[in-house]
Amino acid sequence: MSTSPSLSAPSLSAPSPSAPPAAPAARPSPWREIGVFLGATAGLLTLTTAVAAAADADVAHVDQEPPLVQALLFGQALIPLVAAVLARLVTAGTLRRPGWGFRRTSWRSLGTAWLWALLPTLAAGGLLWATGLAGFASEGLTPTVALGLTVLVLPYVALALAEDVGWRGLLVQRLAEVAGPRTVVLVSGLAWSLFHWPLVLFLGGAPAGIPVPFALLCLTVGTTSLGAALASMQLRWGIWPGVLAHAVLNALLYHVLAPLTADSGPTEWLSTETGAAGAVTLLLAALAWWRVAPLRRSPDGGTRAA
Repeated sequence: MSTSPSLSAPSLSAPSPSAPPAAPAARPSPWREIGVFLGATAGLLTLTTAVAAAADADVAHVDQEPPLVQALLFGQALIPLVAAVLARLVTAGTLRRPGWGFRRTSWRSLGTAWLWALLPTLAAGGLLWATGLAGFASEGLTPTVALGLTVLVLPYVALALAEDVGWRGLLVQRLAEVAGPRTVVLVSGLAWSLFHWPLVLFLGGAPAGIPVPFALLCLTVGTTSLGAALASMQLRWGIWPGVLAHAVLNALLYHVLAPLTADSGPTEWLSTETGAAGAVTLLLAALAWWRVAPLRRSPDGGTRAA
């Protein structure tokens, strides 16, 4: 007798669907991080300036100040770095995401940044000497001048990096995600300028006989112009070319132009970081830079290198 094949009972449990992929971690808001950064910067700057002003500090004679005051004044260069790290940890919980612009860069981009900072600044100094608007101090021709073009740039790289991590690595990078080129340049440049205002307002940063409003105007035009070029370098090449240009400019001012320049009457109105020649030079150099390396609005409404 044949047996019928057995029928298996159907399963009563439906197959469980596969679990959906985990959603990517939310990217912290640029505006919140920018707000924390600017707030922390303002707080630390106010604190250090108040302590230095209470000690009658004078940035024109910082080498004569007590060690604590010197540490406060030089330490202000570290404020943007500290504020940037704080802002990133508060808003993102990590220092790795989003990036700061640290990436491999070419020797060509570094050389271009070095020349951009070097040539206009030397040309402006040479013009002042040639026209008699500033005297040429031949006794200042020492080996330090040559070192100011090379080896003495290195200490300023460290100081420039501390500033640029905040102003470019965080502020420019994050603004570029949500704002157009004009906003990126003006907000970051003016904020960087305001960061230097207390040196002029409260700590003797204006040369003797120069009105403070004039010094602030020149400082603001020059610093904002420099910031515009450094913002373009940041978004185009990453952080290192801008850091180098910033460092070269500072080394030139303090170790080349300052020892070689003598006062001939109008010199203080023209030279140094608060002079008209420096402001005009940086403005023209920034405009020339933007002609060849502009920033453009990206399709998502942000800013990118053209």
